[in-house]
Amino acid sequence: MADPTIKNRSSFSEDVILIDLQKWLRKILSYWWLFVLCLVIAIAAGKLYLRYTTNKYAARAILLIKDAGRSGIMSEQSILFADDASSIGSKAMDNEIQILKSLTLMEKVVDRLDIEVSYFRKGNIKEAELYLSSPFLLESYQLTKPMEFGFSFFIELDGYDSFTLKFSEEAEEGKRHAFGVPFENKYGKFLIRYNSEIAIIPGAYRMLIAPVEYTGKVYSSKLQVRRIGDQSTSSVLELSILDEVPEKGRDVLNTLIDVYNEEEIRDENKVLRNTLNFIDRRVSNLLTELDSIEGGVQNFKSANSIITADASSSLSFTLDEIRASLRDLSDYEIERDILNSLERFLENDKMAFDLIPANLIAENQVLSGLVNQYNDMVLRRTGMLATASEINPARVALEEQISDIRALIMETIRNLQNDLQIPINKLENNIQDLRQRMGSIPGVEKRLVEKLRTQTIKENLFLYLLQKREETALSEAITTAKTRTIDRARASKGPVYPQRKLIMVSSVFLGLLVPLLFIIIRSFFEVKVDSEETIKSLTTIPILGRVAQHKSKNPIVVEQGSRTAINEMFRLVRANLNFANMNKAQQTIMITSSISGEGKTFMALNLGIAIALSGQKVLLIGMDLRKPKLGNALGGAASDHGLSNYLVGQSELEEIIRPYEGVDHLHYISSGVIPPNPTELLVSARMETLFSELKSQFDYILIDTPPITLVSDALLVRKFVDRTLVIVRHKHTRKTMLKNLDEMYRNEDLENVNIIFNGIKAGGRYGALENYQYGYGEGYYIDDK
Repeated sequence: MADPTIKNRSSFSEDVILIDLQKWLRKILSYWWLFVLCLVIAIAAGKLYLRYTTNKYAARAILLIKDAGRSGIMSEQSILFADDASSIGSKAMDNEIQILKSLTLMEKVVDRLDIEVSYFRKGNIKEAELYLSSPFLLESYQLTKPMEFGFSFFIELDGYDSFTLKFSEEAEEGKRHAFGVPFENKYGKFLIRYNSEIAIIPGAYRMLIAPVEYTGKVYSSKLQVRRIGDQSTSSVLELSILDEVPEKGRDVLNTLIDVYNEEEIRDENKVLRNTLNFIDRRVSNLLTELDSIEGGVQNFKSANSIITADASSSLSFTLDEIRASLRDLSDYEIERDILNSLERFLENDKMAFDLIPANLIAENQVLSGLVNQYNDMVLRRTGMLATASEINPARVALEEQISDIRALIMETIRNLQNDLQIPINKLENNIQDLRQRMGSIPGVEKRLVEKLRTQTIKENLFLYLLQKREETALSEAITTAKTRTIDRARASKGPVYPQRKLIMVSSVFLGLLVPLLFIIIRSFFEVKVDSEETIKSLTTIPILGRVAQHKSKNPIVVEQGSRTAINEMFRLVRANLNFANMNKAQQTIMITSSISGEGKTFMALNLGIAIALSGQKVLLIGMDLRKPKLGNALGGAASDHGLSNYLVGQSELEEIIRPYEGVDHLHYISSGVIPPNPTELLVSARMETLFSELKSQFDYILIDTPPITLVSDALLVRKFVDRTLVIVRHKHTRKTMLKNLDEMYRNEDLENVNIIFNGIKAGGRYGALENYQYGYGEGYYIDDK
C-alpha cells in the first residue's frame, strides 16, 4: 500500500511564497536589537556629520545675452556657414558659457576682490572663514618666491597693538609684530594692519595667501553656468556658485558679470577703433591728394586766364548733363575705391587676423553681414589665444572658418566690383557721347573739366570718410555690453549643503539597510538548517515530527504522566509514526542521521519510552558499532555483552536482551564490544536470524544506527525495517547533507523515510517553535522548568 505521508516529489506547497515571507519577517524581527543599534549609530553619525561639516551657501544670478548667435544683421551667408538654423544661437551661447567659466575672467575677479588672501578663526573642531569680518587685514605683501598652492600664517590675537605670528599651528612660540609695521621673514615682506571696523576677539586665527591663478581655478571649478529654457533658442544664463561664505559667493558672481561686460565692451571697441584708424589713414592720404589737385586746378586756370568754371555759357546744357553724369560716376567710383581699399586690406597676409572696418560698407547688407561675422570670429580667436594652442581643435576650426569667410568676402568684393563696372561703363560711354557733341568746346575747357572731375571725386570721398568717422566715434562713445543682468547675485538665506533633511533621511535609511544587508548576507552564507521551511526547500522527504531542544543534561526526557512540551512532542511523533505505518501490529524502525551529534540516540531513547508508555512492547537496538551510546544512556556498562557479541557467536539472543528498569515493556540491546569489522558483521547470516526472532517477540523495534551519509552500516540493514527516521538537528545539520539525503531519496536508495526535526530552539532567532507552541498553548502543556 502506498505510504500516505509521502507527497508528490515534484509538487510544492501553495503557501511557499507566504512561508518565505513569514520566514524572512521572523528573521528580521529576531534581529530587532541590531536594527535599533544601527539606527542609533547612523542617526548619531548623521548629527555629528551635520555638526562638524562646513556649511555651504548658494549664490545665484540670471544674465540675458542679447542678440545671441547673431553678428550684426542676419544674412543668407551667415545661415549657410552654420550646420542648421537652430545651431547658430546654440553655438554662440556655448561660447559665452565658456567665456564666463574661463580662468582669465576669474583671475581678474580674484584680483579685484583680493580674495587670494583668506582669513579664518580657529575653533575647537573646525574653523570659520572671516570674509568681511576679519579683525586684521593684509595690507601688502611681496613674496620671496612664488608658491603653487600658497601657504598659511597662524596668528594669535590678544590686543589692539600687536599680534603673534607662527608658521605652524603646532609651534609653541611665535614672533610678535605690531599692527601697521612692515616685517620680513623667509616667505617675504608683509604689512598687516588692524581693521578698525571690526572688534578684536582674542584667540587663534589663520591667514591663507594663495596665488591668484590657484584661487581662480578653485572658483572656476565652483562656478556653474547653465542655460535656462529651450536649449536651442534661449539666451538666458543662470550663474551659480557654492561657497562657505554667502557674501563671498555673491560678490564673486556680481564681479564676474561686471568683468565680463567690461571685456565685451573692450572687444566691441576694438572693431570701432580699428575702423577709426583706417579712416584716419585714408583721410590723411586724401588731404594730400586734394591739396595737389586743387593746386593743379588753380595753376591751370591762372595759366589759361580762366575766371569762371565754364568757357562758354552757350554750352551750359551739355555741361549740366556731363556734370550730372560725372556726379553719378563719382558716387560709383567712391564705392569702387572703398572696395579696392578693402580688397588690398584683405590681400595683405600680414593682416590675416586683423579686424575689418565695418562702418564703411553699411549700405551693402550682404557684405556688411559677412564683415561683422568675420570680426566676431576674429575676436573669439583673440580671446582663445590665451588658453588654446596652435593645434587646439577648436582654434584650428575657428581659424579655418575665418579663412573661409575672408575668401567669401573677397569674392563678394570682386562680384560687387564687377557689378559696379557696368554702370560706370555706361556713364563713361554717355559722357563720351556728350563730349563728341561738344566739338566746338575749346580744348582748354575740356582739360579743365577733367581736372574738376577728379577734384569732385576726391572731395566727395573725403566728405564721406569724415561722416563715417563721426559715426564710428559716436558708436564707440555709446558702446554698451550686449548683456542684461536680470537678477543680480543673491546668496541663499540658509545653507544648501549639507542638506539636513536628506542627511537624516539617509542616516535612517542606512541604519535600516545595513542590518538588513547583514541578515541577507548571513542568510546567503548560512550553511546549516535554520528552519522547517529550509528543510522543505531542500528536500521532498516528509517531516514526521518536531522535537524541541531540551535544557536537561539527562538524555531521557519522556516520563510517565509528564505534560511538558517536549513530552507532548514525542507523543505526537508516536502518533504520526503509527499513522504513517497504518497502525501495523509489528513495526521495525531505523533511526539515523546525516552526521554525528544530531540526536539520533536521544530520539531513539525517548521515542522508545514514549511508545512503551502506551503499553507496546519495545526493543531498542544500539547498532552503532563504531561509537556506541545507547547502552551507556540506559545504564549499561561498556563490558556488557551486546549486538557485536551475538553477531560473532559469543552470546545468545537471550543473553544480550536487557530490560530497562525505569519503564515497563521497554528492553534494549547494547552495541557490545566495538569490533574491528562492523560492516562485515552487519551483513552476516546471524542478522537474518536476529530480526526474525526479535519481530516475533516485540511490537516495536527501534534501531540506533551510525550516520547514513558517513558509513554504509545504516544502508545494510534497511531491508529489515519498515520505516527510516532521519534526524535533522536545528543549526547543526548542514544543508549539503540534506541535499545528499534528498538525492538518495529520489534515487530510491531510501524508502519509507521521514525526517524528525530535532533540537528546535524555543523562542530562538528564527521562531522555529512558534507554530508548535501556538497549537499547544493555553494550558495544553506545561513549560519545562
